[in-house]
Amino acid sequence: MPPRRLADGDGARDEIREQAQLRQLQDAITRLTLEKESAEREATKARQQIADLKHLLNSDMEEIAKDTESLGKEMKMLKEENNLLREELNDAQSHIFSLQPYRKDLTPEEVGRQYDDLVESVQDWVQKFMGFWLDDYEAGVEALAAHARKNSGEVARFKKVVHKYPDLIHGCMFPETDEDIIVAIIMRFLNDHIFQKVLYGSAATYTEMVSFIETQMQTAVEPKRDLFAVRTWTAESYNALMSAPQFRSVRARRSRDLTITLADVLRIFCKKDKYQWFCQNTEERCIRPAMALYEKLQISTHHFYLDIQPYIAWSGSQIAPSQEFYECVENLDCKNILHNRKAFNMNKLDPRPTKTDLYDNLLNVCTVVPALYIRQIGQRDAIKAPSVVRKQQVLVAWGPGEKREKFTEGADESLVHILCLSKARKKGESWLS
Repeated sequence: MPPRRLADGDGARDEIREQAQLRQLQDAITRLTLEKESAEREATKARQQIADLKHLLNSDMEEIAKDTESLGKEMKMLKEENNLLREELNDAQSHIFSLQPYRKDLTPEEVGRQYDDLVESVQDWVQKFMGFWLDDYEAGVEALAAHARKNSGEVARFKKVVHKYPDLIHGCMFPETDEDIIVAIIMRFLNDHIFQKVLYGSAATYTEMVSFIETQMQTAVEPKRDLFAVRTWTAESYNALMSAPQFRSVRARRSRDLTITLADVLRIFCKKDKYQWFCQNTEERCIRPAMALYEKLQISTHHFYLDIQPYIAWSGSQIAPSQEFYECVENLDCKNILHNRKAFNMNKLDPRPTKTDLYDNLLNVCTVVPALYIRQIGQRDAIKAPSVVRKQQVLVAWGPGEKREKFTEGADESLVHILCLSKARKKGESWLS
């Protein structure tokens, strides 16, 4: 009997445990059901939010599309208008450029450099052909004497040119001035026959017509043209003339004529068998560079020009220095022959020389290279005062009188002095006898 009661007790416990597990399971199902319903509500809410966002996005995209289409049409219209305005601007600019004369804005620095190149080319050439006579002075004098006796016409032609310039006569009285005087002769020839002429004195019919039109533009045309407009028109006219194929032969012929004229002046210093070489180098180193610079200046609105003032003149048969030289000395590029051609600059001397010092100790020997100036042309006939681009180059003797006497005493005569002023080295015999 007791074992039976034990079995009944175990069954009751198992039943209780099963019921507890069943309740736990029912609670879990209830909880999961609630969570599922909550998740479904959240999902429904999320789907509604997504649907709302899609609707809003679609509405915005439609508005953007409409705005984009409107902007696209406006941009296209503005682009077409911009292209039309650009074409009109280009047409207007082309019309304006077609009415404006050609002009070249040359700077003083650019012109000054080219002028320096010209002077250097002339100096190098003179040094080259004069070297034969000067490297060995005694031999050079004897050779030049023999050459002069056989070619009196060449001597007379050279003397005639030198005597035109009293400062060169004065300069040749000092030793070691031959190359300077020959350079001075060449530079004055270039100034007289190229820079001071209208197109080197050629094509007179055309240049006279240009000059006539210039005058009428300032006096007869209404409204009258100002000087700036006339200068720019003149520059275009000369540019057209000098660019014409027909002008090449005029330029070449004038270059050849000027070369022969200059070479004949200096022919006394040309060895007999070297005349062709002498002419070729004279043209290449002197005439052509000067013509090239002159032509460049003609197409500039501003007026560049050379000028020379030697401050020494003839007074009857006597040489008369000008006192104006001492007033202008600071505007000159002075080289002191008593000091190996060192630059003479009053501003660098300490103490600065007084006027009395200058009168007593500074001597104007001769002018070698003309000055280069510019007159700038502005609108409405505005013309600026001339300004110096390159100073006039002058040889001076700066030092006390005894130093100048010592420099010349016992020194070799210059060859130019021997040709133009001296008698023969043998007493009583002239050079050309």
